[in-house]
Amino acid sequence: MYAQEMRRRLSFAPCLLLFLVSACGLRTASAAVKVLTDADKGGTVHLKTGDQLELHLKSNPTTGYMWYVHPKSTPLLKLLGQSQTQATQPGLGRPIFQIFKFQAVSAGDGVLLLHYVRSWEKPAADEDEFDLHVLIH
Repeated sequence: MYAQEMRRRLSFAPCLLLFLVSACGLRTASAAVKVLTDADKGGTVHLKTGDQLELHLKSNPTTGYMWYVHPKSTPLLKLLGQSQTQATQPGLGRPIFQIFKFQAVSAGDGVLLLHYVRSWEKPAADEDEFDLHVLIH
């Protein structure tokens, strides 16, 4: 009877340990999110694989101009999604922010490149660009 009781208690121990570990809130390291703006143009950002980069760029879609990820932009970042804020007041010429969300998918270094154009016009030599040196560890 004593041996049987000990086996029952010992078989309960791993379950108790698992419960305590989860109850203590032990967490795995989570990915960081870095938020950058127009002011970071031409700069450098350091990320770890799995980190996210959120880019907020001022835009004026009522005039047709919007930011687009350039085809020559680094493949080290994966575009997760894109959204935009609402204009604070209705009417033409009211700026908004376009928000781009990227994830660092592999280590290396590259350049995130976006261009500010009207989608129906051919690219021009003087088009506005946003460039950011990206270092992923």
